[in-house]
Amino acid sequence: MSESQTPYNLNELPKVAQCFPVEVHLKAGKTYSWCTCGLSRVQPFCDSEHKKLGYEENGELKLPFRSLKYTPEKDESVWFCQCKQTKNPPFCDGSHNKEAVQAKHAQTP
Repeated sequence: MSESQTPYNLNELPKVAQCFPVEVHLKAGKTYSWCTCGLSRVQPFCDSEHKKLGYEENGELKLPFRSLKYTPEKDESVWFCQCKQTKNPPFCDGSHNKEAVQAKHAQTP
């Protein structure tokens, strides 16, 4: 599949899944996979939907997104980003409050 044949417009990603963070309760030593593309149906976690974005280039499979792995050292409650615009992934940094992020979310079907 070429880049033009993927079911999503790569220029519109990552998708703003939600314009608010979600509190998650994490267990020490367990690895969590945070969605980076915004397409997962189990936000804020990855369900491998990003694999549909794969395309072949020069005989090599390209995946423009991959999940971000996070393993806490202790049990903790944290706020995970769902707008996918954070500069401190997977944690919310308030980027969802920016006008541009709000507008992008409003345009998302």
